[in-house]
Amino acid sequence: MDSHRKNHPAAKDAIDRWSELKALRGGHESDWEDIARLIRPQRGGFAQDNPTNRDHVKALSSQPILAASSFAAGIYSGLTNPANRWFGLETPDEDLNAWQPMAEWNDIATARVLSSFKPAMSSFYSSTFQCYSDIAAFGNAAAYDELDEREQKFMDVSLSLSELVWDIDAWGRVSEVVRKFHLTPRRALAFFRDRGELPPRIHDLAEKNDQTKLPFYHHVFNNADWRPGRLSNQKPWKSMYVCDENAWLVSERGYEEMPYYVPRWDVDSGHTIGTGPGFIALASARVVQQMEHATIKAAQWASDPTLMAPSREDWPLHGHIRPGAIVYGGMDIRGRQMIAPLQMGGGIGLTDAEKQKKVEEVKEAFHYALMTVQGRTGLTPQETLIIEEAKMRNWAPHSDRIMEEYAAKKVERRFRMLWRAGQIPPPPKEATGLPLGMRYQSAASMAMKAREGMAIVQFLGNLAPLAQTDPRYLQRLDPDAVIEALHEASPSLPARMLRSREEADAIAQAQAQAQQQAALLENAGPLAGAVKDLAGAGAEMQGGGMVQ
Repeated sequence: MDSHRKNHPAAKDAIDRWSELKALRGGHESDWEDIARLIRPQRGGFAQDNPTNRDHVKALSSQPILAASSFAAGIYSGLTNPANRWFGLETPDEDLNAWQPMAEWNDIATARVLSSFKPAMSSFYSSTFQCYSDIAAFGNAAAYDELDEREQKFMDVSLSLSELVWDIDAWGRVSEVVRKFHLTPRRALAFFRDRGELPPRIHDLAEKNDQTKLPFYHHVFNNADWRPGRLSNQKPWKSMYVCDENAWLVSERGYEEMPYYVPRWDVDSGHTIGTGPGFIALASARVVQQMEHATIKAAQWASDPTLMAPSREDWPLHGHIRPGAIVYGGMDIRGRQMIAPLQMGGGIGLTDAEKQKKVEEVKEAFHYALMTVQGRTGLTPQETLIIEEAKMRNWAPHSDRIMEEYAAKKVERRFRMLWRAGQIPPPPKEATGLPLGMRYQSAASMAMKAREGMAIVQFLGNLAPLAQTDPRYLQRLDPDAVIEALHEASPSLPARMLRSREEADAIAQAQAQAQQQAALLENAGPLAGAVKDLAGAGAEMQGGGMVQ
């Protein structure tokens, strides 16, 4: 028995940190519960010890749910759409990036990382949409990834905010995460088979097929003892798996990069928790819920009113009647009605216009007009670009944060994992020592680039008639600069489709030399004939005695 694992200080620290960080965000969780109830019903149970046991409260209006879902889909298609080449890898040296061997390596490395996100290798895209749905509703999301060596796949999962707490460092970056999750004994044995040792009691419960869900903790935080370049087994991030049973330390390992991601929509300086469009829409969503509840209650009173009778004997069938039934005693001998509905006064005073106004407020919070183009068909490329630009203007501050805290970190970690596995070839030696960064290529940013390309094409079209009056107009153009600008305006195009300037100059020089040689050979025929004729004429003059 591993007695040193029992009541371990690291296990106690993980459990305590969960309680401390959970208590600090209590004010947000009350709003999160309302948001979950009205806007994101898949989540909830933030205040419960085991969120999987929460009650699902049904919303009375689907409009806030639809608006949030549409917004999440818009973020998904605009930021990390699998149909787009939504990121690229490059060095800070622009001249080196333009160098053909380096440009081709950047393309290869980008393609390898991008392929690792495909469904055959990962669940990244499905889990990412869940993250965006949480961001749209709560302004925060949580995700985790690791390489499953047994299945040879990357495990990308989104996590409910109810099972994750985090802290930030002095720069506002997530520096500590504690996840609390629940497993049955048998599932715990399967999950920790290659991760550590569980307490003996859990083995006993598993043999009995006990279905009790036991709490576990995963504590990941900065390793203060790690130093870059130091030869040791230390890693930058410490990882502790802990069992609540006797504060048991299941395993102690480490990560090269933080495996948890906590993207946030809008965060004030020094704050740990963010807010999102769901928080803005919450006030109107609450009113919509109350309006729908009042309308339903009024309809219920109207369709099934309370009936008043003088005595119990006047009401047959224990107080229930049905269409076509005879109610004896419901009328006296003078014809007066003895049973009458309870009059509750006038209507509730709510109009459809008032309800729709609140619904529109919810939609406005989720930028619904930009996410859906209802009643429009056959959009021109120009109109599509205008819509994409409008999205980019509204998202710019928030999409940058999402990319910084989620997509960019995930791409960096995935590149390093593939690099360590030998799946990416080494770059040219000229790039040795240079950092590698991510170039973000969202649909909105590519639309902006495409608009730049359209402006270049339009500019060239405007020069064409002017060039007919004066060749100087075309002489001002640099052909290499034009084609490079057009290629840059289409970031999804691979770099290998363009030759370098030096290679193009060499090809042009070789073609010019070939044309010169062809011209010489073409002119050599008549010149040789002329020389032959001249020589024949000289011989005839000598034979005729003309030479003195």
